[in-house]
Amino acid sequence: MEAMLKLTLKAFRAPEEPELCQEFVRQHRKVLEDFGISNVTTNNEHWLDDPNAIIIVALNEEFGMMGGIRLQLATEGRVLPMEEAIAKLDPQVKQALEELRPHGNGEVCSLWNANEFRHLGIPILLSQAVTAISVQVGAGRMVCLVAHYTKKHPSRNGFVVMEELGDQGTFAYPVPGITAIAMVNPNTSLLEHATPDHRQVLYSLRLRPEQVRVETPLSTPMEVHYRMRLESGLFDLQAYRDIEADRLRFIA
Repeated sequence: MEAMLKLTLKAFRAPEEPELCQEFVRQHRKVLEDFGISNVTTNNEHWLDDPNAIIIVALNEEFGMMGGIRLQLATEGRVLPMEEAIAKLDPQVKQALEELRPHGNGEVCSLWNANEFRHLGIPILLSQAVTAISVQVGAGRMVCLVAHYTKKHPSRNGFVVMEELGDQGTFAYPVPGITAIAMVNPNTSLLEHATPDHRQVLYSLRLRPEQVRVETPLSTPMEVHYRMRLESGLFDLQAYRDIEADRLRFIA
């Protein structure tokens, strides 16, 4: 009987793991180049020394880094990749992001999956994990700019299209012929727009950020080791109570 693939999803602040960050950049760039894309605003190294850049990578002992995603927290004086990318196409983008910042905003970006492992559904797990970690890092809101073929991932985790921007939320970016969609998760604590099955997993990962689960995002089951506790010690007890109250509200 063939052994189940083991995958570790590891979260960290960028400055804490410089070697993993460099590998993240290299692999992400390779994936983009395979698609003939080189001018994506997230495809840079400006965030490598930024503690407000939260990285989650998918690691395997045999194959190395198989995928990754970044949560860039909004801070004073630092432009989010979305603004840099599409504000020139719609000036309202800047104001929309500024209105979210007081609530704790962050942008989910740089999602990539090595092409040789695209059949495993790793982007589904990464999108789930980055949404789960939002409360831990104070991101009460989250935005993302996605392609039409990846829109389903954030949608399942509570993101909705920002229809007030661009052409009903869509932009011709990063190259002609490719459409990008601006999305927002309007409340990462309540997750009122998430599907019930994803909401249940998200609450589980928030309550126990270090756990092992058998996941089958597509057709291949995997033993996934979640390592997503960023700070030492336990979360504030009130945060746990709030998460549990929200979970009970939606399963009642």
